Amino acid sequence: MKIFIFGFGQVSKELAKKLINEKKINFKIVSRNTENYLDYKFLKIDFFKKKLNLSDSILISTVPPNEKGDDYILKNIPESNLKSFSRIIYISSTSVYQSGDVDELTEPKPTTKLGIRRLSIEKRWQQLNTRTVIVRPGGIYSNSSNILTKFLKGDHKIIFKKNHFTNRIHIEDLIGIIFNIIKIKNIDGIINATDSFFINNFDLIDKLSKKFSLPKPIKISYDDKSINKNIKPFYQVSKKVYSNRLSNELGYNLIYPKIDEFLNSLLKKN
Repeated sequence: MKIFIFGFGQVSKELAKKLINEKKINFKIVSRNTENYLDYKFLKIDFFKKKLNLSDSILISTVPPNEKGDDYILKNIPESNLKSFSRIIYISSTSVYQSGDVDELTEPKPTTKLGIRRLSIEKRWQQLNTRTVIVRPGGIYSNSSNILTKFLKGDHKIIFKKNHFTNRIHIEDLIGIIFNIIKIKNIDGIINATDSFFINNFDLIDKLSKKFSLPKPIKISYDDKSINKNIKPFYQVSKKVYSNRLSNELGYNLIYPKIDEFLNSLLKKN
């Protein structure tokens, strides 16, 4: 099996670390990046501009659309080559959903520019291949980058919006989900990659600060003028994203089902 991973962000790096130990899988990272990674040479996108037979290959795209709504891969690779992949896995986001309780059967009706762009690109990938899998992860966090990271470094301001809940997924779980999709050949359609555990950010940090004698968090409104304009869209829509397919069809059990337990364990170690 051959896998071409497009993009060189957090998801691609962690996926490469997992795949490098799989003897039966030959993978390549396609990126304009030139830095050394795992003693690994990157493949350039020009490789795909000639006619290729990719029927034994899987395409995994981690590349988000730009502000104009363009997808770099769709724009730079001939459609005939894209259609020849045996499967396509596109990493999207939960921004495509509207407010309220949603799952994989919910028809997305995005209200933000980010969500509208994402949904448009999703549809284009689905049109290319009937065996396309769209993965919609919540906010990705890790051991080294999470809601506590900046707080412990001295930034005690926590953005607050009443009745707003953050949809999350630990990077290890997201990689595990993608890996299961690779292994199960008859999976297609939409898969929400979220832990479906909902807690207000301020309440979460406030409880932890009391338990571990940390500084008290400072509540700041999501529409405060000091907040970066790129962050505000994440607070415009209040939704709870559920996944019905992770355990039922993928057979995947989350390593980190609850962020409060995860953060508790981190603080205990430190």
